[in-house]
Amino acid sequence: MIYSAVPYLLVAAPAFIVLLAVLVGGCTMTRTANDPVGPAQYYSDPSGRTRNELVQELDRRATREEMRRIVEEGQR
Repeated sequence: MIYSAVPYLLVAAPAFIVLLAVLVGGCTMTRTANDPVGPAQYYSDPSGRTRNELVQELDRRATREEMRRIVEEGQR
């Protein structure tokens, strides 16, 4: 029974391999030549914009928490 399926598997294998290669290649090649990969940004970078964005977000959260506390005290 298995031996009778071998010729069909040999015929289907190249098509399956090509399909798999196209799918894997398509998933890994998402950037074009006009859209190069930039350098990584870290929060610890003293001159990085990412660090400033983190500080702003933390300030926003602290302000929001302070406002929430003030509103809750006013409702008591």
